[in-house]
Amino acid sequence: MYRDKYRQNPSYDEPFNLFPPHSVNSSREAVAPYPIEDANEVINPIPVFTSSTTNSHSTTPTRRNHDRYEMPFQYAEPGLDPLMTSSHVRVPPSLSTPTDSSFPREVHVGTPLNEAMVPPPPYEESEARILQEKAYRVESPPQEIQEPLPAAPQAQAQRQAQRQAQPQAQPQPRSKDRHKGVERERDLSEYSPKAIEFYKVYKATVEDSTNFTHSIQMKWCETLLEYAFDDEFLSHYNINAEKLKRTLRPEESLKNQKVILGHSFRVLTKLVSHKCGSAMYLMGTLYSHQPYLQIKNKNIVDRNDKKALEYYCRAAKTNHSDACYRAGVCFEYQRGTPAEEFTKERALQKAFQYYERGAVHCANSSCMYKLGMFYLYGLSGQQDPLEALQWFKRASEGGKSTQALYELGKIYEFTSLPPQVQSILTRYNINRDPATALKYFHKCAMEYDYPLAQWKLGYCYEFGELQLPVIAKKSIAWYAKAALAQPKGNPMAMLALSGWYLTGAPDVLKPNDKEAFKWASRACEASDGKLSRAEYALACYHENGIGCHRNLTEARIHFETATRLGHIKARDRLEKGF
Repeated sequence: MYRDKYRQNPSYDEPFNLFPPHSVNSSREAVAPYPIEDANEVINPIPVFTSSTTNSHSTTPTRRNHDRYEMPFQYAEPGLDPLMTSSHVRVPPSLSTPTDSSFPREVHVGTPLNEAMVPPPPYEESEARILQEKAYRVESPPQEIQEPLPAAPQAQAQRQAQRQAQPQAQPQPRSKDRHKGVERERDLSEYSPKAIEFYKVYKATVEDSTNFTHSIQMKWCETLLEYAFDDEFLSHYNINAEKLKRTLRPEESLKNQKVILGHSFRVLTKLVSHKCGSAMYLMGTLYSHQPYLQIKNKNIVDRNDKKALEYYCRAAKTNHSDACYRAGVCFEYQRGTPAEEFTKERALQKAFQYYERGAVHCANSSCMYKLGMFYLYGLSGQQDPLEALQWFKRASEGGKSTQALYELGKIYEFTSLPPQVQSILTRYNINRDPATALKYFHKCAMEYDYPLAQWKLGYCYEFGELQLPVIAKKSIAWYAKAALAQPKGNPMAMLALSGWYLTGAPDVLKPNDKEAFKWASRACEASDGKLSRAEYALACYHENGIGCHRNLTEARIHFETATRLGHIKARDRLEKGF
């Protein structure tokens, strides 16, 4: 029933998540034009589904003779300042941001907390300053020792005898040398592997304290942002990469986090003022809530697509590769672009310019892929399939862009493209070539584990497309690979598995309505409710009680969702009085 009524040939206009019927005749035989020994393992059964600058005045004590960023590690411990809450900086409860004029100008400081809200000092007097950023108060060099005046020979001999009689004290190693920037070696035997990595970055940064080398400081800033949300690190180590004498209590860990997070923004702000492209790009990712760092809490600052785009554009001017791509994406989908200033056509032209910059000047494969799409579909007013082919081929070299490799397969598959694109391809003497299409799809699926290409091979083996034979075993195996891919699997492959579980396959898979329902549900979840066929299929399962208890309310919800997504049968079903 499902395979006849609900499974349709999907649209392949674009890969899913750009950041990505008939009964099976198992006896049908055909000769594949491209020999493929793929998916030898039989998945039977398939694994069961398991359920601007602030006006506030800093109270930080003023350091003598130099700005804190000339010596980036010299500033007072934030806990000594009045603790402040911020209307724009999002941090965990009880975690506040110290007042300081060197915060990013967009991070505004709010009102002081009252005394009762300030956590008590976490240590005894001997440990009271352990959370302070003492590594950033570089010790002064020792004063030069004046040579003593020559003494009388008799007195000199007497002192010499006294020195020889006394035990010689071993010289104590200095913790740091201000001018040489050398940090003494530590005993790391009790450090965790992550703490050792933090110490290595910390040590390199201390040694760079008088230079402020952008690459070193960026690594320090990125490390601080990531470790600021590592609970294990926060409870056992401080910003100076020192192992604490005891495990911190939760409120103490929050204070430790505040110190680390606050300094990361200070370093980042200084780098931005130096027009460091990587720093401007990082700032943009934080404002767009899409940081490339492994940060648990992505809401460090309020989301602001306009400011994110501004930082991406500033970073792109320095030929920062990823910034060119993200600026192009923002313009393409008009995120952060004022509607009154940018029409859709103008926004696409700007997107094309940034993609071209990233492709030509930065050799960015994602930008090359986007240029190929723009030339293939004429998105910026220029439609040239030959240019599209060249950019797709350059982007896919060495597997740099699996999306581009997949698009090459689609071009030679031909029939999955919109009619107007097929017409342009024909005009340029680019015609259907199943063998070449299959070669690209197979390479993409087998060598680079691209889920969309794996789904495509499953589809071809199910319906005999691209001159492949119908082989249920291989179809299910490829669908399973795509559906179980990390991080969340391909929704179309999940929906295809739902269909296979509904009908079963002789000698390969037994029918299982519950598994069919679960895979359809999972397809809806993985697609975030944006795959119309999955919504329609799930509505039908609820309506007929297939693999679940009959639920007409749920059925209507999914029919309505599918209708909003443009599913014609779902719309007809509602119009007929469901």
